[in-house]
Amino acid sequence: MPDATTVRGGRIRALLPAPGAPRALAVSTLVGQTGGGLFLPVSALFFTRSVGLAPSQVGVGLAVAGLIGLAAAVPIGRIADRFGPRGTYAVTLLGQAAATASFALVHSLWAFILTNTVAALAQRGGNAARGAVIGGVGQGEERVRLRAMLKSVTNTGLSVGTALAALALAADSRSAYLTVVFLNAASYVCAALPLLRVPPVEAAGTGPSAPPRRAVLRDRRYTLVTVLCGITSIHYDVLSLCLPLWIAGHSGAPRWSISAVIMANTVLVVLLQVPFSRGTGEVPAAAAAVRRSGWVLWAGWAVIACTAFATSPALAFVLLVVGMVLHTAGELWHSAGSYGLSYELAPAGSHGEYQGFFSLGRGATAALAPMVVTTVCLADGARWRAVSGWLLLGLVVAAAAAAVPSATRAAARRPEAPLPLPVQESA
Repeated sequence: MPDATTVRGGRIRALLPAPGAPRALAVSTLVGQTGGGLFLPVSALFFTRSVGLAPSQVGVGLAVAGLIGLAAAVPIGRIADRFGPRGTYAVTLLGQAAATASFALVHSLWAFILTNTVAALAQRGGNAARGAVIGGVGQGEERVRLRAMLKSVTNTGLSVGTALAALALAADSRSAYLTVVFLNAASYVCAALPLLRVPPVEAAGTGPSAPPRRAVLRDRRYTLVTVLCGITSIHYDVLSLCLPLWIAGHSGAPRWSISAVIMANTVLVVLLQVPFSRGTGEVPAAAAAVRRSGWVLWAGWAVIACTAFATSPALAFVLLVVGMVLHTAGELWHSAGSYGLSYELAPAGSHGEYQGFFSLGRGATAALAPMVVTTVCLADGARWRAVSGWLLLGLVVAAAAAAVPSATRAAARRPEAPLPLPVQESA
């Protein structure tokens, strides 16, 4: 009978990525996201207090860069399919490093827009290439589990980086902010190094037998699944934008509740994303997980909306915790189901292009979400207006999620031409 130490060691190893490519991708993700988490909290202060841009200029620059960046996902995904995703992903990481380091040279709005646009193009394209790398590492359940584990690693890295950023925020000087900028740039370079331990992923190559160009743009059934999953993904914006404003201005909960519930969400995602992803490597189970997420998100938002009627701060906080637990469960099911669908519905040899296209659903929602959630869930006037806004948004999300199973059944039945034998990517 194994002793307690052996059992504990086995449990710890079960939480770690498998040796080889999965572990290398986890290390790459942890390093890169720690750098991103380090820069994220100080970016607005750096560009306004150190560079000298107005807050409105920062908003315009980020919006322009974000919209242009969306256009890079499919083309760079196609490049990854054609020439090999591992090398393409490494190049985009180095592009992010160069663009981030260039922030130190920014002294005008146009320079700000240019550098952020390059960074956004590299980030969006890199996400598509990274998705293709993951698609080549495993199949079905194994692939979804790896993607879920990498999401947990992402949250861990962002949390560590955000905590370290407090040092720069406390110093509040240009030298401190520039240190963060260069550390972030270096993190992308370091994130590219572990990719050397990832085996080359098969590339589709070129020629008449290669997958047709822009095939995903003609795949209406995959497009419908992308749109529906994109609508459901608004829960990310509810958490990051709507919930803090709701707690501060519409509920009786104490202000420190904002940090408490967001931290609880982060911890739960880190611990539970992999368990919630079990079984979603098959299309029916993945679609069912997305459908389930819609109703659970609606229930969580209904509970959060009830904090407007709480008679004491303690009751409001309890309702927030309950609502956040439900919200997090919905987020976990949506992420797991979306991962499975984005891979399993994509033709072999086209994961980069299809992953890039699937990311557009989330990208479009992220662009529209600030206007939607602030108008619907944070409406001025009588209390019932904002509460009904939460309920309405929840119903829209639940309806979109409920339509996913039928949409995936149609997508799974679409005819596909035989794909060519892949060409090995050069090491």
